[in-house]
Amino acid sequence: MMQVAFLCFFAISMSSIVSSTTNISSCPLDLNYVQTIPWNTSVCQTSLPKTTTIITPTQHCCQALLSLFGIGLALHLKQTSLFQLPDLPTASACIINFQDKLSSLSLPPDIAPTCFGSPERFHTGPQICAGIETKQDWINKLGSSTQIDSSCKSDLSDPSSCDACVKAGFKVQAKLTSIDGNVSHSTDCFYFTILYAGGIVNEYGPENITTASCIFGLPISTKLSSKGKENTSLVFILIGVGVVVVVLIISCVLIWFFVWDKRRKGLGEKELEESNLKLHLRPNTGSIWFKLEELERATDNFSERNLIGRGGFGVVYKGTLSDGTLVAVKKMIESDFEGKSEFCNEVEIISNLRHRNLVPLRGCCVSDGDDDKEFGKQRYLVYDYMPNGNLKDHLFSSEISSTDPQAILITDWAWMLVKSGQMEKVLDASLLKDEDPNNPNPKMIMERFVLVGILCAHVMVALRPTIPDALKMLEGDVEVPSIPDRPLPLGHQSFCSSENTFSIPPYLSEPQGNSGDLLR
Repeated sequence: MMQVAFLCFFAISMSSIVSSTTNISSCPLDLNYVQTIPWNTSVCQTSLPKTTTIITPTQHCCQALLSLFGIGLALHLKQTSLFQLPDLPTASACIINFQDKLSSLSLPPDIAPTCFGSPERFHTGPQICAGIETKQDWINKLGSSTQIDSSCKSDLSDPSSCDACVKAGFKVQAKLTSIDGNVSHSTDCFYFTILYAGGIVNEYGPENITTASCIFGLPISTKLSSKGKENTSLVFILIGVGVVVVVLIISCVLIWFFVWDKRRKGLGEKELEESNLKLHLRPNTGSIWFKLEELERATDNFSERNLIGRGGFGVVYKGTLSDGTLVAVKKMIESDFEGKSEFCNEVEIISNLRHRNLVPLRGCCVSDGDDDKEFGKQRYLVYDYMPNGNLKDHLFSSEISSTDPQAILITDWAWMLVKSGQMEKVLDASLLKDEDPNNPNPKMIMERFVLVGILCAHVMVALRPTIPDALKMLEGDVEVPSIPDRPLPLGHQSFCSSENTFSIPPYLSEPQGNSGDLLR
């Protein structure tokens, strides 16, 4: 009965205090967070342990309420830079307001006064924890940076980060207690450390769920915690699935790109080769790049009946193009060309050559042949077909022996004129014109050339000079020796001689016979 009477007396006293202070003081704390923060109210709603006559809240409930009220004090510190409350009436008013918020959550109507006891614990003063009352006092005592400034600033959702913050808080508490010098104030210094870490240091603020849970030790609702864990798990699952999907997409794209690029390069090379080797007229040379199919149609698939010759480098077939043109198709068996490009370049050069003794090149063909991996294995050259005999007949006329007894070799004719002192008759009149001022004596030079030529064509090989000696004579480095006599053919009456003179018959004063005889 005495305990019940004491409880009633305490309640009446608190009511009288509140009623007497409502007209004087009001609570500066914004306690609306009590109804918004998802803290675990079940710790204060479970069946309370009963003594003989009084119901008291559990220690876990009181600790949760103290942590919840500390969030309001931390917000007050963040906004005003003041630790706790300035006086007892203000503290009492805040406890009453706090109880009203708890009552709205269906908690017992006297649970806050019962847990907190005297409001004096929330009143600050110079005699509490090294005389710290403001944020500036804290900085003056500990400096602008402490362990909690580095450990409690960021997100504390990670257990390792939260553990580091708590350890830093104990170190700062020990330092404050050492500065205060009174061990009995260690609890107050610990509360001050929590308020400073949650209200000033942490960038998310004391109302943040992770900050309230780690720094203030506020129990969070199990539903929210499990929901958060489920959400976290779902997030990780979604992230994992997303990563797998992205990796698969990237892999598929890369595989597709490699296949496409390889195919594109293959098609590009094939198209390039086809475009380079297809039938088209070259503007500068007139040569044509033929397709193998066209040459096969022209030669009846390289039929043996169209075979017209074999050579060291290939086989030649007679063919008829679609326009009726007769051609000779040379299928090259062996060549010195290392690749298609070298062969095509050589064809380019040959196509530009023009000579009366050269059969014009009509075109060429480069084919895959039997091996697709060896592009350009088979090569073909297409010439104009020569219907009147072979190439040798066109390049070299038939050999006709001279039957004119007056015909002589041009070398004999020149030797006779030189020996008779008529060298100027050997020279063409145009060679004796002296029009170049830098070359005042071309006749002497031409005569030197004639003498060297006669020596090199001497009928007696032993009397012919060597190539180096002949070059020296032509360049004037050495003198040309006298022309040695040469034996005449038996029975040949080409010239008459006397003791001191050498003459030549009149019919030999000019070359006679066919030009072919003179060139032999």
